[in-house]
Amino acid sequence: MSAIDVRLEALLAGDAPRDADEARRAALLDELRGATLRAPDTLRARVLASAPAPRRAFVPRPSRRLVFVAVPAVLGLAIAAALVHGLTGSGPQPVAGAPHTPGVAQGGAPSTFQTFTNAGSGGAVLAPTIDSARAKAAPAVGTPGRLQHTDASLQLRVPDSAHLASATSAATRIATSLGGYAQSVVYRTPQQGDGAAYLELRVPAQNVQAALAKLGALGTIVSQEISVQDLQHALEVESAQVAQLRRTIAALEQALRNPALPDAQRVLLQIKLAESKRALDQRLNARKGTISAGTSARISLVIGTAKSIVVPVTHHRGRLGRMLHSALGFLGLEATVALYALIVISPFAVLAALAWFLARLRRRRDEQRLLAA
Repeated sequence: MSAIDVRLEALLAGDAPRDADEARRAALLDELRGATLRAPDTLRARVLASAPAPRRAFVPRPSRRLVFVAVPAVLGLAIAAALVHGLTGSGPQPVAGAPHTPGVAQGGAPSTFQTFTNAGSGGAVLAPTIDSARAKAAPAVGTPGRLQHTDASLQLRVPDSAHLASATSAATRIATSLGGYAQSVVYRTPQQGDGAAYLELRVPAQNVQAALAKLGALGTIVSQEISVQDLQHALEVESAQVAQLRRTIAALEQALRNPALPDAQRVLLQIKLAESKRALDQRLNARKGTISAGTSARISLVIGTAKSIVVPVTHHRGRLGRMLHSALGFLGLEATVALYALIVISPFAVLAALAWFLARLRRRRDEQRLLAA
């Protein structure tokens, strides 16, 4: 380093000048320290041209305090809605049938449910009915004079294994005596002495009422369900289709007897005749199945001892219990809806977060490029 540079460093550090030349240099340094520097206009124009254009923010970020206010508010509204639903939905509880013991009907009769099918529309309607402990007759269902298929299920309870064996044998004899048969019989008696029998019976449709009455007398009825499906309309439609196909086949056969029929047209008529005969066979089989289903009834019978047949216990809740049960159920429904909405919205939330991150990364890159310029 030269002597001049050493003296400049000393003057910058605050050393006193030694001669007039150093005094002039010290004055110049003081002027430079107090002067305000201004960039040239060309440099300012270059910086402004390279600056990135201002971009509008996507969504303003909410305050963190808003989260602590919104979350409790939403939870409070959900709980309030559940309580309102519980209050409005906890009306007086319907009186249920009294429990019964084997062989004795208490309070009139135990309540069971039977499913009856509307004969006109084929839809099932669930209606409560009353049975005696040992039913004398099954409920009258269906419409006389119409083809209908009946499905019935019966669950009986007997005192012990000896009564189980005799009731199982009697059930098969009842089905045979009414013109039906036992399609399957499963008889189980474990070593503990309890047991159950599962029977699938088929009886003529006109004897289903008598069959249910006799089967119900073999033990204590635990549950009974009857479903009737109307087949009259299906039979009429299939019969009309069969008649139409037979007329078509007769007309095609008559046309094929014409000796002046061209060969090409004869081949087409023969193909159409074969298709019509095949369709007729299908419609005849379908009608046969419909008639078979309407002329026989299916009865599913379960006979079991006291321990193998469990009677459902009805829990009687007070108004407060019903209100809480309804409110909890409504809260569960709200949670399910919220979870479903979260699942649906989560992909869009991820895309929005990714777009925000990319925009922020691009803004930072523009700022670094500007600083580098």
